[in-house]
Amino acid sequence: MFEIISHKYISVLLKFSVGNFLSFKNKTTLNLAATSIKEHNDTNIFSTERSALLKGAVIYGANASGKSNFIRAMSTMRRLVLLSFDKSSTNVLGVTPFLLNTETEKAPSFFETVFIINDIRYRYGFEVDDKKIHAEWLFEAIMSAEKPLFLREENGIEVMKNFPEGKGLEERTRDNALFLAVADQFNGKIAKRILQWFNNFNTISGLSHEGYKGVTFKMLENKQTSLALLDFYKNWI
Repeated sequence: MFEIISHKYISVLLKFSVGNFLSFKNKTTLNLAATSIKEHNDTNIFSTERSALLKGAVIYGANASGKSNFIRAMSTMRRLVLLSFDKSSTNVLGVTPFLLNTETEKAPSFFETVFIINDIRYRYGFEVDDKKIHAEWLFEAIMSAEKPLFLREENGIEVMKNFPEGKGLEERTRDNALFLAVADQFNGKIAKRILQWFNNFNTISGLSHEGYKGVTFKMLENKQTSLALLDFYKNWI
């Protein structure tokens, strides 16, 4: 869920939230901020200048409790961001709300992620149904409180002065396209940085593992890697 490229370049997930999507009626959040618990600090805590973050987390739950759908929500948000600009105005977006309620089945789904790129914290999210983007927002926090870069609502898109790359693109954005993806297509600096973050944000699900068999077998052919994996399974699972 996160990637550390070097000590000078940090790209890390802080939070992911989803609501009214598949089996999730209410907003549900995965928070990777470290708590005051000291156990495993030396192996599972990653510190930035402003935050202490978890390198990994485990989602527990009974069968059919929504664990797989939470991972599916992550991959859905990634897909919507990366493929948004390539769609036409007639394409459906492939988003399924919580259908066991007469109100939520007609309401948009909610996706939001908070992440750090080079010590800058971003909060990006949107509300979407199968046909259109109902809301979209991007906030930035460099040293203090976060500030909006753009806000999108049903009646239009408001671009702030600290997001000049978005100026003039409001009318170029389709109802079923994300404004962030449009700014990326027009070579916006911040938008490109965030799209690259989503490109690196990968999910691997055991429900669909065919595409990973080759990589797994290749790793096991390496004796050092194979022994390290066996040690991990023996001592940590």
